[in-house]
Amino acid sequence: MAFQETKQEDVSNFRFENFWGSKNFGMEFVGSVGMSGGLVCLWNLGMFELENSIKRRNVLAVRGRLKGSGEVMNFINVYAPQSCSAKLELWNEIRGIMGGWDGLWVVAGDFNAVRMESERKNSAFKANCAKNFNEFIAQANLLEYDLKGCRFTCSRNNGKKWSKLDRFLVCPEFFSKWPTACQRALPFLHSDHCPILLELGDKNFGPKPFRVFDAWLGKEGYKEAVELAVNYVDVQGPPDSRLTAKFARIRNEVKKWRDIYRKKEGENYARALEELEALESSLETRDLNEEEEWVYAENRRVIMDLEFKKCSEARQRARSKWAEEGDANTKFFHSLINQRKASNLIPGLNVNGRWVSKPARVKKEIMSFFQKSVP
Repeated sequence: MAFQETKQEDVSNFRFENFWGSKNFGMEFVGSVGMSGGLVCLWNLGMFELENSIKRRNVLAVRGRLKGSGEVMNFINVYAPQSCSAKLELWNEIRGIMGGWDGLWVVAGDFNAVRMESERKNSAFKANCAKNFNEFIAQANLLEYDLKGCRFTCSRNNGKKWSKLDRFLVCPEFFSKWPTACQRALPFLHSDHCPILLELGDKNFGPKPFRVFDAWLGKEGYKEAVELAVNYVDVQGPPDSRLTAKFARIRNEVKKWRDIYRKKEGENYARALEELEALESSLETRDLNEEEEWVYAENRRVIMDLEFKKCSEARQRARSKWAEEGDANTKFFHSLINQRKASNLIPGLNVNGRWVSKPARVKKEIMSFFQKSVP
């Protein structure tokens, strides 16, 4: 739990258990300068073991290990200053802290900056400040989950001015571990800033849609598997039921073909790699004969073809226009896939002013919405 702008020089005697719900928490804080600033971090002592901390006027960084897994977790609590130049110094300061520690990273708080003009309403947008903020996020290699519940996190002048100043930024490794997480804004009750939750829970909304990849087309056995399913006529019932059953059979037959083909590909890859390594070992002591040279070239071709197919599937999952340029950086494309998962996810809905996150209720509300939309 992170607090910004406490306006207290010393909070060591403050009753934070009223916020936490119990006394089982650790705490670090940065005192305010007069009535300006002040940061606090709280954590569950049963889950997180503190190892180190860095305290600056606008930054509180805590480092420790998650108990059980032993994974290193770093958290930075931020309360950014107002001026553009002071924020730029702060972005450089944060990047310096991140460069000195390894592990997973979460950077959160009040950044006093927006990333684009749409993140402000009826308030001034400073393009240079947004540019610096976006460059900091890119240079620090941070990613942001979608904000659910509302568009803005700060309200001023009795609701006349709105801005998205508060957010969570995470490293790619954190994002890959929890691609279906989200930021959720809570109601504005006690402050002009709304509290934000980073929800990591993975909700089960049932079976995921089955996709056919371009790389499968033209592969041995694919056409036959589809034709076998399409020509299957032992389906009874009304037309819509027969069509649904036929689609289901096509999906099942393609899945069977995919599993068999991938197993065969894996065996071919392993065999080609083994033979290639043996020939490369022989090259250290002698020249290859004509037959061995052909085997060497053929195995290299097999490995390159299989690697290209993996990249092709990753590009289609990412749906990136860079795919047209033949970029083979699968790590990049897997990152885009996870970002698409996060942006497409519906972790919950506001129903009659209440946040609903149970998958069954969410699906029911979505179905009800579309039923009412149909004339």
